[in-house]
Amino acid sequence: TSGNVAATTYLQERATNSVYATVGVDLYNAVFLTAAARNDWSSTLPKENRSYFYPSVSASTVVSNFVTMPTAIDYLKLYGSWAQVSSDLDPYRTEAYYTNNGVFGGNVKLQYPNGLVNANIEPETSNSFELGLSSAFLKNRLALDLTYYNVVDTNQIIDLPISNTSGFENRKVNGNEYTTNGLELVLNAKPIVLDDFTWNLTANWSRKVQKITEIYGDNTTYNNLRLNDRADSYYATVWQKSADGDLILGSNGLPIKDNYPQLLGHNDPSWTLGLQNSFKYKNLTVNVGIDGVWGGLIRSLTVEKMWWGGKHPNSTEFRDAEYAAGEPVYVPNGVQVTGGELVQDVNGDVISDTRTYTQNTTAVSWQTWSQNYPYRAAVTYKESEKFANIFDRSFFKLRTLSFKYDITELANIDGVKSLDVTLSGYNLLAWKKADIIDPDFGNDNNLQDPSTRYIGIGANVKF
Repeated sequence: TSGNVAATTYLQERATNSVYATVGVDLYNAVFLTAAARNDWSSTLPKENRSYFYPSVSASTVVSNFVTMPTAIDYLKLYGSWAQVSSDLDPYRTEAYYTNNGVFGGNVKLQYPNGLVNANIEPETSNSFELGLSSAFLKNRLALDLTYYNVVDTNQIIDLPISNTSGFENRKVNGNEYTTNGLELVLNAKPIVLDDFTWNLTANWSRKVQKITEIYGDNTTYNNLRLNDRADSYYATVWQKSADGDLILGSNGLPIKDNYPQLLGHNDPSWTLGLQNSFKYKNLTVNVGIDGVWGGLIRSLTVEKMWWGGKHPNSTEFRDAEYAAGEPVYVPNGVQVTGGELVQDVNGDVISDTRTYTQNTTAVSWQTWSQNYPYRAAVTYKESEKFANIFDRSFFKLRTLSFKYDITELANIDGVKSLDVTLSGYNLLAWKKADIIDPDFGNDNNLQDPSTRYIGIGANVKF
């Protein structure tokens, strides 16, 4: 490097004082109650709101200890809990101040925050309750844990968008309420237990849905979200469509962006699943792990960039024909508007649509099309399998596979208490709905490196 080195330092301090108390009660060795309370004082909040209190209570009972159960049921426990949790915000968010933004031309640059602070901000609060059961059957060959939970997040600290004419982009307020409902299921089983062979199985399944159930100021929208939308709702810029779902093209044959973001689905999966299998035959142990998700959408910036740069496998389809003809030969499948009018409300919902159409006959440059349609707006797999950049997130993977063999007796080495060798693999096989990409790897807004398969061998020795 050359020139002067510019160095900066940054110090962030916060203090939290807490008082915590808990009490437990055992009623007749059958019902167990626990209550807790905590109060925090946080330096990051305004002085008037610096103190916040949150309690919790839980109860459980082992029903099988005092109720005669059917022969097949070995154990039954019921439990429930309620808890309130509060939290503060990052330091220095209740006062506006200039920050050092580097040096330019020998002068220090100062930057003022682009959001309005709130000197009366309050802590966030989360209220949750949980109900569940834990059970065992068939002489503990089968065990089942089931949990339902509900979480209501209130008084959330958000950056509320405001008009840019104010000189700021947003202001910090307490607002919005999110409600989460979830269900978790864990199953443990021993399907086969023999002298020389055993099979142990663990399966877990879960589903979680979070919705925005209250919006600041009794508004009906927050950013793209509408009241009672899933919090992970996927709103995206799309291409205009007719009432029949046909792609609308301009007179130049290129697609036209819709003026309003449209709801395409949700980001998070509808449910997740995991399976762990362990097979043991004499000195050989085989472990097989399978997991996956079902539902949800994922955007692929990688696919978009591949289309833009001519690297997508489908991007060569009309390239040679166009070069040979010396003119565009690709005629997009869509319609052009010949008359009528589309009227929408402020949210983009259609009030009336009297438009008429004719089938498109205009050819466009294949490169121009490739750098627009699959690149500059969302295209779902349902809309176009060839040009899709939004994919179904569903996948299942053979996540782990290992073979472990105990060779202690075979090796018969003095001083060695146990010796085993293991051949293992990770991320070995996948079934997925998405083409090209791995929906389990990376995220929606970054380029994706190829996912990796690992295979290894190891040994474990104890002296």
